[in-house]
Amino acid sequence: MIDQNNYSIKKLRIVSILFCLFLSLLLYSEETELRPYRLINADKLIVRKVNEDYITNLIGNVHFFYGETEFFSDKADLFEQQKMARLWGNVEVYDDTLSLFADKVDYFRETEKLFLKGDVFVKEIHQDSTVRTFEAERVEYFRNERELYANDNVKSFDERENLHGECGKLSYYMNDGYGYLMKEPVLKRIGEDSLQISAQKIEYLENYEKIIATFDVITESNEFKITSDFLLYFSKEEKAIYLGEPKFFSDFGDASAVEFQMFFKEQKIETAILRDSCWVNFATEENAEKKSWITSNLMEFHFDMGSIKFCDAQGNVDSYFHQDKTDKRDLAINKATGDRLIITVSEDNKIDTIDMRQNVQGMYKFHKK
Repeated sequence: MIDQNNYSIKKLRIVSILFCLFLSLLLYSEETELRPYRLINADKLIVRKVNEDYITNLIGNVHFFYGETEFFSDKADLFEQQKMARLWGNVEVYDDTLSLFADKVDYFRETEKLFLKGDVFVKEIHQDSTVRTFEAERVEYFRNERELYANDNVKSFDERENLHGECGKLSYYMNDGYGYLMKEPVLKRIGEDSLQISAQKIEYLENYEKIIATFDVITESNEFKITSDFLLYFSKEEKAIYLGEPKFFSDFGDASAVEFQMFFKEQKIETAILRDSCWVNFATEENAEKKSWITSNLMEFHFDMGSIKFCDAQGNVDSYFHQDKTDKRDLAINKATGDRLIITVSEDNKIDTIDMRQNVQGMYKFHKK
């Protein structure tokens, strides 16, 4: 009888323990569901129940974690059933290598989406400790996908490539290192000699190692302007390919071809290669009128500090040179055709030598008054 009583007591104790354990797990589950965030600080806390949802109002020096994401703000409302947080005033959000700042932020825990408004500033830290930043009036950040969308008065900066961007709309896919700028986009490399690209759309791949600009493309510097419908730029090689009726304009000469290939050094053109239906209209000396021209199948120009020093034209070369009369020289006109033409330019930006080669035919006029 005693053994039977002991067995019953032990059985009752086990059932009680299991019940308490179940109750504890239930209470913990309810509290976890009710409090899915971890509050660090708030000067004032108010909890209200509205339509079956608990809303927690946090006021003053607000600091909390929602999952792995850290939040700071002046005020915050936490909607516990909806798993949503709404923050106002000096909002700061920290997520791994990304820091986000705004006047107002809505955060949806289940979809891991953040909507930021008002003086938004985003900073991304790269593995090499360089930073990329974004400024806009509105930003959407999708945490799971690591996608960022910025709208209205967008400004971007990449420290590694020293690139400044401006546009009305920007999309950035962090996992792929790919993004694009729309609505009057402009990219600038600022320095002693600035270089600027504008177009209808500008894309960057592999973290700005490759840039693609399409439609109404304009590339400008202090020395030149290039227009085209398509631009492909390789950052490491400092090489640009222009297609779609590219045209080059400068004080010394203008040019067009089916394709341009430009090689830069410190934002100045070092070499230019023109392919197919090449045409150049130029002045024979600095500050003179552009009365001379050359056409050919291929042209290669070499530059020194932005000034043309050498030209090599090949294939079906047709040329016309016009030298005006001055106090020191007479009027001279030369028209010639051949297979190859080489021109060198002196230090004072005057044509030094003209060398037409192979199958040369032409006419030279010399007028002395």
